[in-house]
Amino acid sequence: MSPNLESIASKVKVIGKRNPVYAEIAQWVGDLLSETVQAAGKFRLPELDFDQAPSLEARSQGRSFLDPEKLSLDWEQAGALYKHLVDLLTKRENGLKQAEGLLQALAKDQNGIPKLMKAVLASDFEAIETAAREFKIDPPVLTLILRLSLRPALLNVAQAVFERLDLNQWSYGHCPVCGSAPKLADFSGEGGMRTLHCSLCETAWPYTRLRCPFCENDNREDLSYLRAESEEGLRVDLCNRCGHYIKTIDLRELPGPIIVPLDDVATWHLDIIAQENLENRKFDNRQG
Repeated sequence: MSPNLESIASKVKVIGKRNPVYAEIAQWVGDLLSETVQAAGKFRLPELDFDQAPSLEARSQGRSFLDPEKLSLDWEQAGALYKHLVDLLTKRENGLKQAEGLLQALAKDQNGIPKLMKAVLASDFEAIETAAREFKIDPPVLTLILRLSLRPALLNVAQAVFERLDLNQWSYGHCPVCGSAPKLADFSGEGGMRTLHCSLCETAWPYTRLRCPFCENDNREDLSYLRAESEEGLRVDLCNRCGHYIKTIDLRELPGPIIVPLDDVATWHLDIIAQENLENRKFDNRQG
């Protein structure tokens, strides 16, 4: 279920209290998220041909319900939301420089922003990074603004599809709705059941705890985790076989719900820890 304004505001406060370093950026992202919630009613739901959906057999073999690259989203409203979010960025301290680049990206080509949004749908991060360099924008900022601009449309689609899914038939690490990779995981309930959260449409689904969602590796010798120093409830799970990792929030120790854009930026330090650890392992393996 999409978070409402109250849950967003509550999460911003929790993040700021837990780690004051993230208080400012959490407030900023929270404000942008609130705008996406308020804009949701303006987005039309695209036509979804459920008759052409993958069969139950295909889904049991790992076929996701949708191909996000083939979605006909409400590009007009997504573009309008993009402009609005950029306008909000200009009012943020030190945000004007970033906003200038984002506006240049919009002005250069009338179809430029929809093209970049389609790159987000296709997980074409190279195209996004190339555009970010061209317009002198931090790649995470460009990616965030693009994803938030698409968010109301994608959440509407995900909700319509999710109602038709039987998650008991899904045991894969990619999203059952759109096929994208997970961005975050959480532990909850007795025994710490694991749930993955999609990086694109924010769908949540249960997943085996001792298995890498990226390569399906379940060899315990290749799986490990790290905790950030002095931070209960936060960890990063690593797979030495494929070199991927996922940040995990233990909801038995930290309050929920998971709000993917907020919880992602409030755990950027875990990305640094994970990337350094995996690089060191590669170096050790080369030395060995």
